[in-house]
Amino acid sequence: MTVCENLSAYLTKEGFQPEATDFGLHFKVQGLDFVHFKDDNDALFLNLFFPQIFPVTAENKADVLVALDAANNTVKLAKGAVRFGNAVWVGVEMLLNEGYDLDALVKRSLDTMVHYRQEFYQAYSQTPTGQAEVQAAQAAQQPQA
Repeated sequence: MTVCENLSAYLTKEGFQPEATDFGLHFKVQGLDFVHFKDDNDALFLNLFFPQIFPVTAENKADVLVALDAANNTVKLAKGAVRFGNAVWVGVEMLLNEGYDLDALVKRSLDTMVHYRQEFYQAYSQTPTGQAEVQAAQAAQQPQA
């Protein structure tokens, strides 16, 4: 079986109900979306992505890149990047050995990507654009006089 087929079987066994797509798999864990891109040319390559964790615009792109750099330097295993020009994605990619165990690999990868998202948000909140967005959100939550 391919990595994609093994991953689908593992996710099904764990109750995550993966959906087969043209590109690989889509699945939810604790209400969060994740994807796997199949690679028919590499039998022992696993990738998992946490897509679109943050929108990227012309106005925030410089600060997004600063936050990505900070999170990428802080978090092991997972790395973030701007994909498709409009969103931050977090990913884990690895080469597997024969007889690999998806249980440990998938759980740690998913946990690490969720942790990465928090590190990215924290780093972004320290940028000028992020600080302005946090202040605007806090002001919007204040009761109007």
